[in-house]
Amino acid sequence: METTRREVSTPEAVEEPMKILLINPTRCDSGGRPIKFRKAFIPPLSLAIFAALTPSCHEVVIVNDIVEEIDFDAHWDLVGITVMTIQAARAYQIADRFRAKGTKVIMGGMHPTAQPDESGKHADAVVIGEAEELWEGILADAGAGRLKPVYRAEKLPALEQAIVPAWDRMNLNIYARPWKHRMGIMPLFTTRGCPMGCRFCTVTQYFGKTYRSKTVEHVLEEVDKTGAREYFFVDDNIVCRPEYSRELFRALAPKRIRWFSQVSTTILKNPDLIDLAARSGCYSLFVGIESINKHSLAGVKKHFNNVEAYEELFARLRKAKIVAFPSIMFGFDGDTLEQFEETVEFLVRNKVSIAAFWILTPYPGTAVHEEMQKDGRIRQRDWTYYNGSQVVFEPKNFSEQQLTDHFWRSCADFYSPSRVARRIAGSFFEARHPLLHFLQTIFFQTQFRSNVLSRNHVFAGGFGHRA
Repeated sequence: METTRREVSTPEAVEEPMKILLINPTRCDSGGRPIKFRKAFIPPLSLAIFAALTPSCHEVVIVNDIVEEIDFDAHWDLVGITVMTIQAARAYQIADRFRAKGTKVIMGGMHPTAQPDESGKHADAVVIGEAEELWEGILADAGAGRLKPVYRAEKLPALEQAIVPAWDRMNLNIYARPWKHRMGIMPLFTTRGCPMGCRFCTVTQYFGKTYRSKTVEHVLEEVDKTGAREYFFVDDNIVCRPEYSRELFRALAPKRIRWFSQVSTTILKNPDLIDLAARSGCYSLFVGIESINKHSLAGVKKHFNNVEAYEELFARLRKAKIVAFPSIMFGFDGDTLEQFEETVEFLVRNKVSIAAFWILTPYPGTAVHEEMQKDGRIRQRDWTYYNGSQVVFEPKNFSEQQLTDHFWRSCADFYSPSRVARRIAGSFFEARHPLLHFLQTIFFQTQFRSNVLSRNHVFAGGFGHRA
């Protein structure tokens, strides 16, 4: 099946070309100062998609505020900002500064979708939900000077048409590159949504309880036109539909790329997918195990996680030479103080070499936030603190200070110097590309250890913090 890039025509309502600035904001520290890095990890996929959807008569510039500086003095006809909750404070700073000059600002993303009234105080227009089907109309309204305060799609975007992100509209040199690679790790999605409905997760709230997929042909076209050797498939659960995943993995195998993505523990219901993923170039999978406590999992409707099967899952991934990257969350109502140490011991015992620890964060729009708000347990409403490593609510079985202290102690224990050294030494035997994995292991293990020492989350947003 032959596919072509989606053609975008210029709406008649747009009388003149516009200069459009699309921004991925960084986050702020507790003093309201933007946090900057020397290198970013992954380019912002959503902005590259909207640049591709923009009619060619307009000039589009994409700025990643995590690394780059924003030119507030230049003339822009429209500024678009994508916002997650942790980025909200910085996004509002940026928007307020542009609006003070009379520049029109539009905001979209997960946070404006969950908090449209709040976001609307800082923007001329707010987009609720997915915006692909709305974008041309928004540009037409902006060009005609008739932006509406709120845009909401009547239907979910169709994924049948191929849209190749406009990577040429951004500076790709600011992203870390794997050894000997011409490009960095490039993002791409094959599916959208997750039907699981975990009570702490923003995905269902944003995408609806749906699961949609691109055609495999379009995925292959995007890989070919992007031209990278390594990809992050940003899907929330790339194996939710096993038959689609089998077709995708078999089609990717001849491309000889390397990739990582996210899966749920339910992949064990179709273990052949692990081997197929490995043969297609998968080298790591981020797995939301969240907890080793059954009561904690049940309390957030993650009962489909079978704690007794974790060991088998890690063993199968290890045998396929796929590095398991589990996500661990502390602070559930069913958690105990003993659980912190037990969790680290469990991971070490199962030869897990990399893990992301989080403090439960009641993000706006989620069931957990709604429940805690109702019970008066939300203690912090400054979005700057909603970063996964600070306590913003009243825990049930221990104090806020105990949760904070035990969280950082667990991070330090897991990424201790002796364990980091052992992982680096043993990394040659973990993956299909020993030398590359060895170099990446050195980089990430030392980076994560450094972040823990400075009490920055392992996913701090970039590499090389700039004062």
